[in-house]
Amino acid sequence: MRAIWFVLVAAGVAAGAEDFTVGLVASDDPALEAPAPRDAELTPDQVAAMVRRAVDLAGGMKAVVPYAAKLVLIKPNISVVAESGSGIITDARVVRGVALLVHEAAPGARILVAEGAGGWRSPQPTDRNGQPQQVDSPRWGRRRMRDGFEIGGYRAVVEELRASGVDIDCFDLNFDTAYTLEVPGGALADPNYDIASAIMDADAWINCPVTKTHGPKITCCLKNQFGILPGTIYGWSKANGTDRHAGMPHLPGIIDEFMVDLWLATRMDLNVVDGITGHQAGALWEGTPIRNNLVIAGRDPVATDLVCAKLMGFNPDDMEFADLAFQRGEGPGRYERIKIKGAKVEQVARRFKKAGSAYQGGEDGGWNEWKYQAEYGMGPRRLILWAAPSAAHQFGEGELARLAPSPGKGGWSEITWFGHDGLDLADKATAERPGAIYAYTRFSMPKADSVRFWAGSEEGVQVWIDGEEVYRYQGRRAHRLGQDRLPAYLEAGEHRLLARVQVGEGRGEFSFNVCEPIDNEDYAGNRYPGLRYYVDKKP
Repeated sequence: MRAIWFVLVAAGVAAGAEDFTVGLVASDDPALEAPAPRDAELTPDQVAAMVRRAVDLAGGMKAVVPYAAKLVLIKPNISVVAESGSGIITDARVVRGVALLVHEAAPGARILVAEGAGGWRSPQPTDRNGQPQQVDSPRWGRRRMRDGFEIGGYRAVVEELRASGVDIDCFDLNFDTAYTLEVPGGALADPNYDIASAIMDADAWINCPVTKTHGPKITCCLKNQFGILPGTIYGWSKANGTDRHAGMPHLPGIIDEFMVDLWLATRMDLNVVDGITGHQAGALWEGTPIRNNLVIAGRDPVATDLVCAKLMGFNPDDMEFADLAFQRGEGPGRYERIKIKGAKVEQVARRFKKAGSAYQGGEDGGWNEWKYQAEYGMGPRRLILWAAPSAAHQFGEGELARLAPSPGKGGWSEITWFGHDGLDLADKATAERPGAIYAYTRFSMPKADSVRFWAGSEEGVQVWIDGEEVYRYQGRRAHRLGQDRLPAYLEAGEHRLLARVQVGEGRGEFSFNVCEPIDNEDYAGNRYPGLRYYVDKKP
């Protein structure tokens, strides 16, 4: 039982060695018995063969599911009601392939295909044993009664596998009992989480997301965890909350922290990602499907998500959750630390359109912060700060050319971490009002090339690279990420980045990033590939 495992982890007992191996299989892999073109419609058995090979490359199902397992939970992404193969939900054929492997590894195990969707709820919920369950559901939950399992093709899979002797069923986690868990080592977001008890009681739980774009750039392994929070506790959608628990806010400034918290609290045993058909330029129903005919598998969700990000055309260095997890001693931190077996990422990647187009202005006509989060990469998050002695203070040209401060010296702060790309300097450093705060970091440029500077601020800001001014804004406005975009050219090597931000009535908020030289709104905004920000030690 995972509930017992969780107690051991919380007490400091090691849960297993780090494994940052990810298996990647394309439909045209010659190792498959019946390889198919990357644009071909695949049979259920072809998909099952891809699942088997990807899982084997990642270490095999027997390393995850013990032979004596009694309960194994498979958690697809069925967040909204959609058909299998649409790219909006996990392809039921992938889940079928996973279930077949689980049954081979543990023939006596009961398998639950489980989801706690925010967009729908089962009209006839059952308990884990398939018995009808009487629930007292709030009115707004009843309004969402639709059978996402049926429409998504999962009940057909269950019927097929039952006929061959597999003990399998669909289970709506929204109506499950819950364990209240604290995050080992302390939470990044909520103090505790009410997790569907089937997740923790299972001998193994296997995460089966689909590759999609979303407000937090991508939705894959870590984001799929939101469906383990029961709707009777968190509401429909999960952001609403109930009188039993506050909602799970879907906000750019905190969503990565929530994802890392849920992982540290529950620890899925395996991730098998549907890359058969993904979804681009959307968050829920919006956007279009994009066929890639891939299956990705890995034990570590951060490693698996970083590989999926790369496959979708994103820069893995732009995924905040990887940095947050690494700060806790978890995950690979960087894409380069992942061992990928099977296909070559560069040969099978296909760039997805970002989700920004799915987020239009709010009802008041204002900008939607998710739009800019979806498009923006990840700028420098570790900086050192210095509050200027007066609002008029400026470094001279000679000082700018030589300036190379160190953390904690000469009035500069220690290295300060910012949890969002809107760098609110006044929350981290005390300055006179009106006044100014300087922020300093370094970065390494892998090669000489054209770039795009993406900048923004709420008040006046100046930015220098190696002592030369590259950006200036004077005035006051509502800050948003990437509101100013400037073409530029940078030489290879190490560079110094300094910003001077005016602090009047606001929080001293600004943003700056060095991005790929792409102007197409559907794809622009990734941090330049291979560029790394740091303060005092080269990465």
